[in-house]
Amino acid sequence: MTTTLGPTDQQIETMRDHVMTSIAMSERKTLASTVRGREKRRKFVWLAVASGITAAALVVVGVTWPLGAGGASAQAAEALHDAATLTVLTADPIVGPGEYLKIETSESYSTTGMNADGDFVSWLAPSTRTLYVPGTQSDDWVLERHRLEPTAFFGDGAQELAMKDWAINRVDKDTNGIFRAPEGFAFAATLADTSAMPHDPQKLYDYFVATDRGGSNSVEENVWVRITDLLRTGTVPADLRAALYGAASLVPGVEIIPGGATVDGQTGIVLGRVESSRTTRQDIIIDPTNGLILGERMVLSAERSGAPAGTIISATSVRTSIVDSAP
Repeated sequence: MTTTLGPTDQQIETMRDHVMTSIAMSERKTLASTVRGREKRRKFVWLAVASGITAAALVVVGVTWPLGAGGASAQAAEALHDAATLTVLTADPIVGPGEYLKIETSESYSTTGMNADGDFVSWLAPSTRTLYVPGTQSDDWVLERHRLEPTAFFGDGAQELAMKDWAINRVDKDTNGIFRAPEGFAFAATLADTSAMPHDPQKLYDYFVATDRGGSNSVEENVWVRITDLLRTGTVPADLRAALYGAASLVPGVEIIPGGATVDGQTGIVLGRVESSRTTRQDIIIDPTNGLILGERMVLSAERSGAPAGTIISATSVRTSIVDSAP
């Protein structure tokens, strides 16, 4: 993932104009087609994925937006509101019998080691993961996974340690190759279970607070991390994704990050949050034209393990599509 100069303030402001245009277009859809679309979605609603794919029908629902102060900055809240409105105007693809939902994930994570002088150093270790989920749930699920060569090195001796690590990982048959599982039992954990989550933003925020099991330095960090973790899966249906944007607007400390970012050639708006007790910032990157998630990343706010402040130490991007076959 590379970062480049992103949307200007003017481009962010025109996001709302695009929303209103999209709403006007969607109102031309008939009620009958909306009902038919909802009936078809029930067949695979648990894995509906918002994307640019043409689907059977466009389901438009109202966005209940939380009110009140104390959450995200005004600019971030406005961007999240517009993204939510665009999101519910985005079709969820229908995966039929004999078809597969293809979820392509590119990841890059920081790995830490100790050099000959006893200093901590780090490097970025990328990987790819492609999951094929069948439209017929009883069919085999297929997972193709590959560890890739390290791409960036921070600190004396980091490259030497990284290549030794890579020599082991590249031939590890447990993390490289094609894997199959009847009915997806072995892979189901890679998909988020959202069945208990409310679709009202305030109630969803309260749900995250009530189900906090620890592991974060604050309740607010827990909510933000859980929201970003869900969004990066690429498997959250449009109506819930809109609610997640609403819940995100209630998280204190969420702000627009200047400069934007480009993921796989698409430029997006970056929203991020820094937990005061940490040296990292957790970001999500949203396409301002359709509300889709382009990627997620973690950025250092201070030097760590040889990597300077501003270094992206983890990044994830997800693409989804419908295909006719799996490896």
